[in-house]
Amino acid sequence: MLPRWCNEVYNLNGAYAIMHRIVQESNIVKGGRGARPKHSVVSYALIIALKEMQDRNLREAEEHLTKYVCKERVDHSVLSYWENKKEMSIIVARFISIAGAMLQRVLSMEFSFLDSTKFTGWNVKEMKLIEVTVCNRICNQTVYPVGISFLRSDVVSPVRESVPNGTGKIKADAWYDEIETIKHLFKIGYIPIICPNKNRINGFYRKKAREIYSLRENRLAYRQRGRGESLFGSLTNEFGDRLNARNVNSIRTRVAARIFVYQIKLLIRCQLTALLLIVRHARDSLRCKKSDSVKESHDTEEKSTAGSLSYAKAGASHG
Repeated sequence: MLPRWCNEVYNLNGAYAIMHRIVQESNIVKGGRGARPKHSVVSYALIIALKEMQDRNLREAEEHLTKYVCKERVDHSVLSYWENKKEMSIIVARFISIAGAMLQRVLSMEFSFLDSTKFTGWNVKEMKLIEVTVCNRICNQTVYPVGISFLRSDVVSPVRESVPNGTGKIKADAWYDEIETIKHLFKIGYIPIICPNKNRINGFYRKKAREIYSLRENRLAYRQRGRGESLFGSLTNEFGDRLNARNVNSIRTRVAARIFVYQIKLLIRCQLTALLLIVRHARDSLRCKKSDSVKESHDTEEKSTAGSLSYAKAGASHG
């Protein structure tokens, strides 16, 4: 994987190519009543994601990005309409799950991590209620998300939406020490290592999880949980800790788009690494072929020289 400070991660063409591939795998089509929009819904989602990637506002996105994606200029009011729709965050969350599966095929996995964080805005007081639950995979080189959820009705609902089926250990704090949550994690294939909540003691699956956590190697492994929280720090460093918006749905869409952009940059780094390996292998093979051809030419020259010398000696002896 290339380092995170490489300039290729800001390449618009590379990012759009990967996003377009993810859109084709999503198979999202607008349904319901009413006429279809002039452009596809996923096109507006890509414009919003590219807007967050290049840190532009809606007017700048209208001027610089709409012609690139839709082949014609789209007014910023249309972009604002789709950014404020509740369904847009769900569409981007679908993109995040597909991109997470692509990253998992490329990168390794040591363990999974489950946590939530809050994003606030400057203008709306309700922004403090915007909480996103993220499931991350931790590997030797980086951390990559595989699912998100904005549900807050109970503890288990965002876990069901954000955590895909998998294997291995998954680490979470005491907030997720809840019977239905632990039961769901066991059923989809994980070994939950959850910090015990001292106020909760009953339940078969909770006791089973406590036995797993009580093992010494698991208590020591739980200390690595902080590696999964580095995603939130990366988002804060890249985009800031607050968003200037007036609509709660807009905040959710923009937060999901920022996580999606984080995944796209990781995919660019992985694909460029694979491309460099291919180019390097081709260059080495060309060098080997060139050296073999040079060696063969030298051998033929030596054989011809030896043949001429032997013929001259034979003529001299005959004379």
